[in-house]
Amino acid sequence: MNKSKNLIICAMAFGLFGFSQSNNLTGSPYSLFGLGVESNSGTGRNSGIGNTGISLDSDYGLNLYNSAAFASLSPDEFILDFGGVSEFVNLSGNDISEQKSTYNFSNISIGFNSDGKYGMGLTLKPSTSVGYSLVGLQSNIEGDNEQFTTNIEGSGGLNEARLDYGRKINDNLNIGIKASYLFGKIEETESIVTTSSYLEVSETNYYRGAQLGLGLQYNLLDKHDFGFTVDFPTVLNGTKDIIIGKYSNSAYTLLEETVDETIDDFYIPLKLGFGYSTRFKNLLLSADYNKSFWSTTDQSDAIGDYVDQDIYSIGAAYTIDRTSKKFWKRVDFRMGLNYNSGYLEVDDTKIDTYTASLGMGIPIGRRSLLNISYSLGKKGTTESILIQEYVNTLSINLSLSDLWFQKRKFN
Repeated sequence: MNKSKNLIICAMAFGLFGFSQSNNLTGSPYSLFGLGVESNSGTGRNSGIGNTGISLDSDYGLNLYNSAAFASLSPDEFILDFGGVSEFVNLSGNDISEQKSTYNFSNISIGFNSDGKYGMGLTLKPSTSVGYSLVGLQSNIEGDNEQFTTNIEGSGGLNEARLDYGRKINDNLNIGIKASYLFGKIEETESIVTTSSYLEVSETNYYRGAQLGLGLQYNLLDKHDFGFTVDFPTVLNGTKDIIIGKYSNSAYTLLEETVDETIDDFYIPLKLGFGYSTRFKNLLLSADYNKSFWSTTDQSDAIGDYVDQDIYSIGAAYTIDRTSKKFWKRVDFRMGLNYNSGYLEVDDTKIDTYTASLGMGIPIGRRSLLNISYSLGKKGTTESILIQEYVNTLSINLSLSDLWFQKRKFN
């Protein structure tokens, strides 16, 4: 027992270090919009089955898609879940062809159930990611033939720290509640270069705010599982720091500095989720639908409009025999499909995404799993002024499980 606890604590410390070192970037030019692109990070099984999970329990590790799932953790079980995501992105459109690769720490989560009636969890994970670069934009100085070059780079994003609580009401019904704190910063640096000077404008926007959510899971006839989630709308408060400086003749001049200036709040809308899953012997089938009401936030952006977002997901998982002593019979094979309409509309065109995924859960010892998944997604279009992305995503996630809280028996 002590060895297992020490191993989990060491792995948790390593995961926290990795999170602090994560660059929290994305290769998507669409991260220029709003607070960046939504993070795809998730725990073990969900990434391989099309990001479904609203109706699923916690049999294969933590499930962050529904707080009610924490009630289904095994009695006296303690789980540490952490991992990373690598993205390889191919961009194309309007004579543009570019490849980018990024790495993000996906999450670090702990969950436990001390008496079989309720489960709790703590999670730290990225919520949005920003990482764009516009280089070599040429313009003429008004009233002069001289040209100047503009370079714009952005990075950062929001993180989510959350507490989940799930409670078993009866043998068929679980309910849950989650409390999240969203925080982070988005940095943008704009440089304007002429033949005789270099002007640099650095702007850092800080956002923070809290959000509540509820979850419910219901089992019908020991075969059909239903799930429902609601994330309530919230407001993120913002401030910004600005530094404007100029380099001329090898000398630097600070032109302006502003600290903690209040900026417009950012509104996050109401989100509803519905899920269904069932089993046919050793085959699990699951489906989710999520809707976010972005149009109700009455927000605008310079390059596009906010529109309601719909996400459709289906997934399947197959295990020959979880109780077998043979390794390959305990491997969980997964696949899934996902369509995300997006919440951004540019030139009357939605920036939507189609994604297909494959994955597997590799058993480590009796209760732990190494989860590996790969997905290929197509985002955007080459029509008009838009960019099309092909995103290859590799997720590696480790779910370490042990039994705690048990009283030592003496003969």
